[in-house]
Parts: sequence; C-alpha cells; structure tokens
Amino acid sequence: MPIIEHSGYYENPLSRVNHEHTSCELMYVLRGRLEITVNNDVHNISENTLVLIKSRQHHKVRFTADTEYHRYIAMINPWELRKQLVRPDLFAMLTDTSNDGIIIVRNAPSLRAGFDKMTDIFENGANIYSELSAVLEIISVLYGQVKPQQENTHKCSQKQLSQRVREYIEKNYADNIKIADIATNNFISVGYLTHTFKAETGMSPREYLSHIRCTRAYELIRHTAMKFSAISSATGFCCANDMSRKIREYYGLTPTEIRTSPEKP
Repeated sequence: MPIIEHSGYYENPLSRVNHEHTSCELMYVLRGRLEITVNNDVHNISENTLVLIKSRQHHKVRFTADTEYHRYIAMINPWELRKQLVRPDLFAMLTDTSNDGIIIVRNAPSLRAGFDKMTDIFENGANIYSELSAVLEIISVLYGQVKPQQENTHKCSQKQLSQRVREYIEKNYADNIKIADIATNNFISVGYLTHTFKAETGMSPREYLSHIRCTRAYELIRHTAMKFSAISSATGFCCANDMSRKIREYYGLTPTEIRTSPEKP
C-alpha cells in the first residue's frame, strides 16, 4: 500500500458530515476560514495553517466565511509510514488518541511546497521512497510542534511519579517495603523507577528509603528512651543490629554514641 493515499487541491467547500477514517488527514488552508470540530472541541482555522487530524478521530469540517476558499488535503497511511520509517515517535504522533485528536501549526506559508510535492507524486506516480520523502517534509514540522509538549508532559509525569514514591516511602517506611512492589504498583520496571527517581531526587528509591529510616531512627534514639530493638522495629529495620550498622554507615556513630553524646549548641 502507498503512504500517500490521496492528495489534492480544492477550491470549493466539502461536505460537513461527521466522519472519521483510518488514514491521517493533513490539511493546509491557503485562503478562507474553516471550523474543525474534533471530539466536540471546535478549532477555528485561518489562512496559511497546517492541520493534522489523527487516525480514527471523529470530526467535522465547516466552511465559515462567504469568501474565496482554497485548501490542500492529503490522506496519509500511518501504518505504511511506520513500516518504511521505523519511527515509533512519529507513528505515535499520528495515531495517539489519548490526547487531542488534532495538531495545528499556524502561520506556516512555506509548507505549501510540501503539499505541491505530495499532490504531484500522488497524481503522477512515484516509488515509496519519493512518497516517504514528501510526507516527511510535512510530518517533521508537525513533530517539531508537538515534541516540546510531549517532553513537558513526560517531565511532569516523572515529577509526579517521584512525588508519589516519596510520599509512599515517607508514610510506609516502617513496613517491609520492596522497591519491586512499588514499581509493579506503578506499572513500570524497577530500572525505570530507579532512573526516574534518582534524576528527580539525587537518590535511588532504595537509598531514599534508607535515608528516611535512618533519620527517623536517629530522632527516636536521640530524643526518647525507647529500646534500640523497639526503635529498629518502628522504623522498618529487620533487627537492632541491622539498624546499628546502617546508622553507623550514615552518621559515623553507633546508636549508643548518638544517645550519650551531648547536644550540640
């Protein structure tokens, strides 16, 4: 199957019937104004604007002004594009339905040449590599528009993940916490959890858990008369010896030295 399934230039409004299609619809408005409704959201499109309506998005296009009207329309097969390009990021952009089903690039008059090329290839025939080259001229602009949003969303998601894990550890440090269970509960791998958490906090989840346990134990050793065995149990250590070893590694002092040393002014 071809990558470019249709490409043409239109001077008259098309049907306003609600519809959807498997292919992605690329549209470039040369003159006139459109109103495009995707997932009940209305978008006003003016001249020199590029629009991508993603695969399987229910939409309606309405001509809104009694003026001269010109636009290009191209239908792109994203599955064939994935076969030829092996770019999961571009494929995800064209088919992702978890976010808005439309991408809009305004004030882009230079893109007309790309649609001229796609239309010429579609009407006169060419090999798959010519189609790929023509489509990428347009798709790369779209990807440049959406990539910063994806990166910001990804960063926000990483920050939220780290915050959830921190809060969970701070609340449950006294329990038998397993990092693998935290990863499973968040539907991610231990490696991804460790990498993301360390990028946000400077510590791995395991190091952060040890940090919380040691600091909580230090407070109890220093400011209460609780037995060391009770403190180790209350702060998630397996036994008093384990607590003593970790405390010494962390503070350079034994629990006894912490309890008996004078308060610093």
